[in-house]
Amino acid sequence: MKKLFTSAVLALILSISVGAQEKVYFDENWEKTTQDKMEFYRETEAKGKLTLIRDFYKNGKLQMEGLASDTTPGSEIYEGKVTWYTPEGKVLNTVTFSGGKQIGPAQTFDEKGRPLEELIYKADGTFKGKMYSYKDPELSSFYNSVTTYENSENFKTVAYDEDIKGIRYEITTDSKGKYETKYYGDKGKHIGTSNAGSSDDNVVVEYYYNPMRVSKIEKQKSDGTIKESIIYSKNGKILQEDKKSKKDGYKTTYDETGKKIGNLIYSYDKESDYYKPMDGEDYQFNYDLSGFSAIDVYKSGSVVLNKSFDDNGKLSSEKVMKDGMVQEIKYYYPDGRVKGTLTYKEDMPYSGTLYEEFSEQQYKDGVLVLSKSFREDEKVKSEKKLNTKQTGYDSTIYDEKGAIVYTYSQPLEEESGFTAQIVQYVKGKPGNKAVVKNGVLQSGKIKYKAESGLKELERSGKWVLLKVYNTEGKLVQDSKILAEVEEQDVYNIMSTTIQEDDLLYDY
Repeated sequence: MKKLFTSAVLALILSISVGAQEKVYFDENWEKTTQDKMEFYRETEAKGKLTLIRDFYKNGKLQMEGLASDTTPGSEIYEGKVTWYTPEGKVLNTVTFSGGKQIGPAQTFDEKGRPLEELIYKADGTFKGKMYSYKDPELSSFYNSVTTYENSENFKTVAYDEDIKGIRYEITTDSKGKYETKYYGDKGKHIGTSNAGSSDDNVVVEYYYNPMRVSKIEKQKSDGTIKESIIYSKNGKILQEDKKSKKDGYKTTYDETGKKIGNLIYSYDKESDYYKPMDGEDYQFNYDLSGFSAIDVYKSGSVVLNKSFDDNGKLSSEKVMKDGMVQEIKYYYPDGRVKGTLTYKEDMPYSGTLYEEFSEQQYKDGVLVLSKSFREDEKVKSEKKLNTKQTGYDSTIYDEKGAIVYTYSQPLEEESGFTAQIVQYVKGKPGNKAVVKNGVLQSGKIKYKAESGLKELERSGKWVLLKVYNTEGKLVQDSKILAEVEEQDVYNIMSTTIQEDDLLYDY
């Protein structure tokens, strides 16, 4: 009797030993590591002919569990359903395996527990099922959507706001890659259809988002040209109608109240197949249709006035035209005050200041007398002045802190490239000096930043000594190149041609 009891205890001990869990530790990249450096750990337990794998986060919460016939880290052969979890304990995704291959149902969920994928995989890797996305304007996801796969090649996507049967658009494709898009408006009313590569006319609809509303409806010919376009406000009122017939056309613009504020007449030229704007006002909307980017006023087929607006819809400039040539540009501050005026002569700047986004140029009697460029923080980046003798320009380039980096003088007109006498500054003091003619270093030495790092050029007899440093300051190229060579590719790291833009590289 005692012998039988001893045998039973031994069998129990062996059974416990066989089923005992083993621990393996992993770092953040799932490489094996020691317990003190681990971010995950694994426990395994025999389950018949298979092994149960259970991976845990560092804090002991379950990260994954599933059966496998091979538990080698990185080369596991899973069998059956395997489930992954978020650090909060929610199901992240489930996958079904057979012999290590993904076969059968698979699901993926977002952090809120909503399904992202519900697919069924076949042994050949193809699948069917549904994929989901959810509206979140803060993450630039503007619509909900459901994509249904009949197989891996044929699918249908429905993008909608709140009601999948309400305002929406549907994209369908077949195995031949042909796309069809159906557009729907309020309460799910069908607006029109667009078929890629079709010989029929198409309808294309654009939408506002959050909430989803129709913003534009275009009727297109089979060749893609637009024969009719209507723009709507967010409250559904018509803002602009653009319609073209076989002989002429018109574009009428309205304000938010429905009042007409502009009308443009087209004339159709059959020979060129072009609708030429003739008379009236052409209002051009900005990208989100919240305002106008420009207004062109036509008279007898020519633009006589162009108005430009800033991103906030404020008038920024007015350009007066005559016979296709600029006569005058008037600039405005956002509050409506006049910023400056530039007159033209023979379509060239003559007197006043030309303002652009990051630069301004002052002209007197047709000669550029002062030019400035600015950084995004509005600090002066460079300044170029006509010298007192009016024989050339004196320029200064500043770094981001306002310290001088280069000064150089150059002639009024250059032959075929950058020509200047350059002084380079280091910590506010003049250093290297260089003479450049038509882009070729004639004498001296100069350093300037480039996309690759830093370039250093020094003239030595008929040679230019070129050194190139990477962004870490390590010398990566040390060459000796003939100075007077044929035209070089200025974008090549081995180029010794100096351009004015090289000195203006943003530090």
